[in-house]
Amino acid sequence: MAYAVLDRRSMLLGLGAAAAAPGLGWAQVAQGVGAIPGVPAARPESVGLSSAGLHKINAMMAEHIAANRITGGVTAVARRNKLVHFQPHGFHDWGAKTPMRPDAMFVMMSSTKPVTGVALLQQMELGRVSLSDPVSKYIPELKAVRGAAKPGTPRLQPGQTYTDDQLEPQAREITIRDLATHTSGLNAGPQRRPGETLAQYIPRLREAALDFQPGTRWAYSAVVGPDVLARVVEITSGQPYDQYLKQHIFDPIGMKDTAHNLTPEQSGRVMRRYVYENGAWATPRGGGGPPMRTSYFAGSYGLVSTARDYLLFETMLLNKGTIHGRRVLKPESVALMSSNLVGDLYRGTRGDTRGTGFGVQVRTVLDAELSGSGRSKGAFGWGGAYGTMSWTDPAEQLVAVLMIQQPVDVVQRDFQRVIRDAITA
Repeated sequence: MAYAVLDRRSMLLGLGAAAAAPGLGWAQVAQGVGAIPGVPAARPESVGLSSAGLHKINAMMAEHIAANRITGGVTAVARRNKLVHFQPHGFHDWGAKTPMRPDAMFVMMSSTKPVTGVALLQQMELGRVSLSDPVSKYIPELKAVRGAAKPGTPRLQPGQTYTDDQLEPQAREITIRDLATHTSGLNAGPQRRPGETLAQYIPRLREAALDFQPGTRWAYSAVVGPDVLARVVEITSGQPYDQYLKQHIFDPIGMKDTAHNLTPEQSGRVMRRYVYENGAWATPRGGGGPPMRTSYFAGSYGLVSTARDYLLFETMLLNKGTIHGRRVLKPESVALMSSNLVGDLYRGTRGDTRGTGFGVQVRTVLDAELSGSGRSKGAFGWGGAYGTMSWTDPAEQLVAVLMIQQPVDVVQRDFQRVIRDAITA
């Protein structure tokens, strides 16, 4: 794939080849993106968006790059199944000063979780699992854990464990619904051993203790809960989790560059991560390159992907579970995924919870004005610890993807705001 050679100013502005290439700029689609099946490029005005408004994404990203908040990224927007914006910004590798490429791969962290939600819903459609099922139906070792923290007990910090006198007996079993909505209390577990698989590790969670009684609170289970769901999918489908995702989600949707383990070619496209400290960008502890190969196929954080693939994933959800003439989910499953399943438990738990609720591994907007997110009522999605973010907005028939590798809230907020301001009809 050929890429235009850009000067440093052009890379910082995020203009890419599309700004200079006649016939491409009107669609704001970078050279090298290629055709995206099911999401053809179109003029923003043809789907009720302002070209000038969408160009502000480039200026916004350039501003954050110049301010050393991020080193680069890729942004994508589609409306009414038409691609109206797809641009690389800044640098693929800040240290080497290589320009961002549109097919760059990103460590998705918790942006993995909506995929796990889809896998769970597929198994529910087949009658193999229900939200009301106790997790012990599939993993008997988790019928009861050590106990639950007594009310008023401070939540543990990393590396800490509850003492026996801080615990009370578990009031009821954890259900699939608890795990799917972050209301299980199962938010930490024993240290994983090198080379462990889901099948080996998940039963050892019997050694864990709950932060609260199941179903009584919402607290983000960054790793443990979704990994239990991934193991449930392995058990009910009879397939290793990575193979299941490829066969039943990635291949039907056309997500050709999404995986836990990458090929050498894909590894070369992973955006290099940096952290800004002491006035300069530096490689983070542990390195900022491609993740190592693994036998632990996490449902919580394990995927690496591209803007193109997540645009297709969100498009499938926008189209009520179908893409390329293939059904990945039933409409009622998408509706369930995006419903508020936790009542008022999500409110006040995080900085971005006003006017929102929580469904199956996604946050959903209940009150557009109160949420202040720029998304409409009914919009749903999630993000990752390194700054990746994507969502589906059914009311506006819009999907959007932000791929960055620094966790900067203001970049996410600005991206949402610019898109909302660009809507004209």
